[in-house]
Amino acid sequence: MSERDFTQVTLKVNCSGSWANLLVCPSEHYDEVKAACVILATAAGQRVKFKALDAAGGLLEEYGPLRNGGLYGWHEPKGRRS
Repeated sequence: MSERDFTQVTLKVNCSGSWANLLVCPSEHYDEVKAACVILATAAGQRVKFKALDAAGGLLEEYGPLRNGGLYGWHEPKGRRS
């Protein structure tokens, strides 16, 4: 397995059935960007999803309904739990 490239993170947004690029940020700002996404999702009544990709396009995390009762938050992609 090759090592992941974390030099930048691409955030995508889905609010109407398809994914669109939102922004690309340096990895050192990733936590700030994730926090901003939570604020945006809350303001939109949780009718939006986000996903974060590494520099090579690999899926890092998703923001949306959690498996434990419909709460929303950042989580690992489905099928990648260790």
